[in-house]
Amino acid sequence: MMDNKDVPIEKIRGYTCVYKSSTWESRIALRYDVVYSQFTEWNNKPCSFYTIEWGDAPRKRSRQEENESKYMLYSATNMALTMSDEISEAYLSILECQLYPEGSPLNYGIVNSIQSYKRANAKHCDNINFCQRISHHETESLQQARLLTSQKVVTSGKQFIYVWDLKNTLVRSDYERPTTQIKLALDDINSPIIGPALCVKNKQIVINGAENGYLALWNLADYQTGSNQRTLMPRYNNQIIEDPTNKILSCDCKEDSTNVSCTSSQGNVIIWDYRTNKISKNVEKAHKVAATSCHMNPHKEHSLLTSSVDGIIEWWDTRKMKNVFNSKPTSLSTFKQHQGSVNKVAWSPHNNELFASCSDDCSVIIWNTEVINKNKNDKQEGAKFKHTGHRQKVLDIAWHPDPKFSKTIASVSPFTSHSSDCGITGLLQGLINIRII
Repeated sequence: MMDNKDVPIEKIRGYTCVYKSSTWESRIALRYDVVYSQFTEWNNKPCSFYTIEWGDAPRKRSRQEENESKYMLYSATNMALTMSDEISEAYLSILECQLYPEGSPLNYGIVNSIQSYKRANAKHCDNINFCQRISHHETESLQQARLLTSQKVVTSGKQFIYVWDLKNTLVRSDYERPTTQIKLALDDINSPIIGPALCVKNKQIVINGAENGYLALWNLADYQTGSNQRTLMPRYNNQIIEDPTNKILSCDCKEDSTNVSCTSSQGNVIIWDYRTNKISKNVEKAHKVAATSCHMNPHKEHSLLTSSVDGIIEWWDTRKMKNVFNSKPTSLSTFKQHQGSVNKVAWSPHNNELFASCSDDCSVIIWNTEVINKNKNDKQEGAKFKHTGHRQKVLDIAWHPDPKFSKTIASVSPFTSHSSDCGITGLLQGLINIRII
């Protein structure tokens, strides 16, 4: 019998590709146009990227650039003071990424240059470059960074949520600390209770799951430009969790809905309608352990993904979610190929059947729910593709928003100074034009 441990899974299942981290580079051209790898260092100081977002480049292309596209990447970043130092400072990092269309010969030229170097010695890909780093107001705390518009980014610390107007944010040296356009607070005394759950919608709505169990929503239209208003208070809030040991870990909302989904450290999934300020769903123990992430399908009204620290992803029809006495609630399907905590799930903005996930097991997996619908007796047949190019846990992923790059994903992993490699810097990877269809 063949030993499957040494055989790529693509030879076992036609739609799945899994490689050991030591061999994936030599097979880049089989499943990608190219993989961009950027070791996250600034002036030889290691960085940890905790979040990643795509955005449009803030300038028009020249005639010489007609065969390429440039996009910005935004990340919440912690930068270590030295390679061995655990003390770090928080920054909003902005990078520029140059992409070429699927099948472009320029992509294959990049592949050849990447394959000519050992990965341990390749510090960066020339197609990704740091443009700017903005020192955060809360120097030791930056939990999230999310793109609101092409010129505005929302970041969250512990005390405030900050809205940055990048068009007017200029940093001439590392010693300058630019000011934000708007600060969002949860209460009048500016309590340090901003939570890690943060999402944005419709270019002006910001939602946070606070440490005290409240879901809060701010509408930036409420801010009076030119006034002496120092902070903006929530338009809506509701304490959806009363148990102080049960924390809100993630939240998500759709552009065309007033429902906000969130997950908690005790495995609950809660849906709050901010228009009525009522909880429409509160499913206890939807996961047996802490539920880390959620994402509402942008194409389907009632389709929801959630994930947990035990590596399990659940796919729900929110109309059928309910508490079941003495048993686990029933989801549409369960996905179980990850071997560590699933840190993020994200539906594709271009295909209503595809979603991606990233995990502490150093992998990114792309799944197809259409396969599940056709093979309901085998709930592990949904994986179409697996990327194992990271050497540390993968904290965040982002699909490219442009349909021209609908099969391109960015992923990030953190710096660690405690490993067998005596210090591994953080890694940003762009999986360009993945062969998943």
